[in-house]
Amino acid sequence: MEEQGKAQWARILATSLIALSLCALLLRFFGSGAQGASGKVEGTKPGATYSRVFSVFNTECRVTLYDCPQLAGDEFFRELISEMGRLHSTLNVFSADSEVSKVNASAGNEDVVCSPLLWDVLMASKSAWQESEGLFDVTVGPLLKLWGFHAKRSTWSTEQEIAAAKAQIGFDKLKLDESRRSVRFGVDGMRLDFGGIAKGYALGVAIDIAKRHGLKSYLIDLGGNIYCTERAGARKGFRIGVRSPDGGLCGTIAAADRCIASSGNYERFRVIGGRKVGHLMNPLTGLPCSAESDWAGVTVVVGDPTLSDVYSTTVFVGGLETARKLNASGSGRPAFVMVRNNGKIEIVGDVAFSDAVD
Repeated sequence: MEEQGKAQWARILATSLIALSLCALLLRFFGSGAQGASGKVEGTKPGATYSRVFSVFNTECRVTLYDCPQLAGDEFFRELISEMGRLHSTLNVFSADSEVSKVNASAGNEDVVCSPLLWDVLMASKSAWQESEGLFDVTVGPLLKLWGFHAKRSTWSTEQEIAAAKAQIGFDKLKLDESRRSVRFGVDGMRLDFGGIAKGYALGVAIDIAKRHGLKSYLIDLGGNIYCTERAGARKGFRIGVRSPDGGLCGTIAAADRCIASSGNYERFRVIGGRKVGHLMNPLTGLPCSAESDWAGVTVVVGDPTLSDVYSTTVFVGGLETARKLNASGSGRPAFVMVRNNGKIEIVGDVAFSDAVD
């Protein structure tokens, strides 16, 4: 990493805890006693709480350690911030200097050899594309460009424009050489975008770092992709708030040693011709999900961090039947809380959801 980048991440590491902007998932403690930041279990005394806020993939993230000595926390955060910076410089499609942006610029004309990190994410994306039967596809970039997420657009896309963008999409159009870890685009105009998997993959990296440092009680929130341990030391367990279409909470999920991720069009959207266009796209139809579905948000609870990101996106695109199918046969038996635009909630699978919000 260049000196400027090192300085930037050093400043982030030194940043004190600040208020996070509201994202798809909100954090709360739960228990029979009073709720709040203390969340103490009667007869016990919680140890030190150690938090940091930083940015990765253009979103604010927060990690909180419980009952952790400051020296151990400093060592953990030093490695965490370094690794998050490496992921950001590899996978961030909105940075012209990132590895994925360089692939997008060159792979239409030549084979591009990927770093081990990028290749690993690409292979995870391939598995997700296969399992989702095309509903999850990291080659969806041309649709995001078409619908105004890379350049401003004022008119609704025509059928001809949508068809042209769809012709540039499809993981099976990538020419991959596993022996060389190289990729080449099979058609002109293809574009990789790891927005549906990057934070989940990063969450897995963060969990691995925490385990290597011997941490026992912690909560990791990478812009709404969350992992929490069994219990925060002497405190009560966690509840993760599920956002409602009106901006409040429609309920909470009790979580312990699970990954929770949410997909929705609450914040990332454009307005084209007076119509709201969310950033989640259906690669099979070429349309924004906001134009063809009734879902305001989807939250998934599952053990695997990468799949938590993948499954929330897949189900937001595919809907209720896709959720039921993944719950029956998906890796780790994921469970889903799905919120319609009118606020109605659908539960799929075994999830400790409560619509009571204190």
